[in-house]
Amino acid sequence: MTHVLVMGVCGTGKSSVASRLADRLGTQFIEADSYHSESAVARMSRGDPLTDEDRWSWLDRIAEAALNSGKDTVIACSALKRSYRDRLASALSDLRIVHLSGSRSLVAERMAGRSDHFMPASLIDSQFALLEAPDGPDVLTIDIVRPVTDIVDAAEAFASHVRPTA
Repeated sequence: MTHVLVMGVCGTGKSSVASRLADRLGTQFIEADSYHSESAVARMSRGDPLTDEDRWSWLDRIAEAALNSGKDTVIACSALKRSYRDRLASALSDLRIVHLSGSRSLVAERMAGRSDHFMPASLIDSQFALLEAPDGPDVLTIDIVRPVTDIVDAAEAFASHVRPTA
């Protein structure tokens, strides 16, 4: 099975891009925010960033959901650190990464316009501080200044590319 991780800091459009990409690819969409514990959501809602310890079981629940879907998935998940992506990749054998990247000012502008999410704008700086940008052949980095349709088009082309077998 192939799994596509759409990742980035808060406010980059992970959920919007990932859900549209899943629709286009005919795969299962997994919203990582749905797998946070109640205590983690409460902490973030108060403006307290999560620790690595808070995230390990969350990442395991996301990977389990992807595996239990029984089909290809598109996952919207911040996965800001390499170790978080490695944790997902260790459970999901074929993981491709779409990194949504943008300036702090654009992310702050987007966050200011959101009222329906538990993540407050006060956590933007901690998100950028934690970010370890991914690289490699299984990574596509896209600037979020582009229109969402263009981002989804690029992500679809990347996710649909068949890798040669060894």
